[in-house]
Amino acid sequence: MIGKACELTGEKTFKGLWAQAFGEKTAYIVDTIVFIQCSLSSTIYIGLLGDIFSALLKGTSLPPIITSRTNVILFVAATLLFPLNLIRNLSALAFTSILGLCAIMYTVLFMVYRALDGTYNISPASVGMFVADGMIAAPSFEGSSMWNVDLRSLVLVSNFGLAFIAHYNAPSYYREMKKDTPKAFPRMVMTAYAILAMIYVTTMSAGYYTFGDTSRGNILLNYHPKDMLALLGRLATGLSVVFGFPLVSNGAREGLKNASMALGFPAISNPKNHVPLVLCMLTLSSILAILVSDIKVIAGFSGAAMGSFLVYMCPPLVYTNILRKYYGADSVEYKRGRLSLMFLPFGCFIAIMGVAMTYNSMKTA
Repeated sequence: MIGKACELTGEKTFKGLWAQAFGEKTAYIVDTIVFIQCSLSSTIYIGLLGDIFSALLKGTSLPPIITSRTNVILFVAATLLFPLNLIRNLSALAFTSILGLCAIMYTVLFMVYRALDGTYNISPASVGMFVADGMIAAPSFEGSSMWNVDLRSLVLVSNFGLAFIAHYNAPSYYREMKKDTPKAFPRMVMTAYAILAMIYVTTMSAGYYTFGDTSRGNILLNYHPKDMLALLGRLATGLSVVFGFPLVSNGAREGLKNASMALGFPAISNPKNHVPLVLCMLTLSSILAILVSDIKVIAGFSGAAMGSFLVYMCPPLVYTNILRKYYGADSVEYKRGRLSLMFLPFGCFIAIMGVAMTYNSMKTA
């Protein structure tokens, strides 16, 4: 829908599409939501780095004060993330992004291998080598069943709003894609999301098959500290998160700049304030990552609230209003496009229930 809206209007940004659909005066709304969503995603990235690198360092002889999650987050933010965030031209990260993708694929493969090799097996007949010494929480499957779907499943559905979100960059993807026909962009989107779905399903299945009910928000923390494949997986994932972080934080920064401009605070967008802006946003995200130690809480809330709007609600709203503007309220195109508005009540339901169930999971954890 976003690609088709770009094709009709010639717009190159999400803000431009919103302005075409609802007017310039409310364009700050979508920029504000993009800012909040990307800021929370930045917090998740920082929390992941704290989890991963603190787990790696705990296997060394360094004192606990150095290997603590809080100090690791502060060190990584100051020495790695801050310099990377100062980069204005993100094309410099193109090669490292490819390396990050390779690192993620290694992690997926190692998780599948560990799920099948029996090293985390809890069967009395053949206890796995990484379970026998009692250094990790033993896998448990007491709450498992093939079709156990209840309201708690909405936490997972909320996370889908975060896992599959790329909508705020869709106009950029449409603009930069070398396409021959109007069908090329929808085909690319469906292919990419199908690949993502396979990766997600494989990872979730492998992780739950290995650890069951003891699976943590960051599944890499479940693996034994002496598991060398897991060690490499943590390192690979950590590096991929480091190099992917500027892409997310840049989205948050641009969203804040655009929203502040629309609200009458142009100083934030001044290039002279680039360094203080980077420092302030990174500091706030780091503090939140330290205070909320379980990243699944942030993922649940951001996916439910912001993700639901950007994924399920904003595209059909923008698309149908643009169809009405360009074709008229009596046109076949508009009447057919209105069917997409069925996503609105679904998005509202996922947002409300997702937030409620994520909050409830915090109290029962």
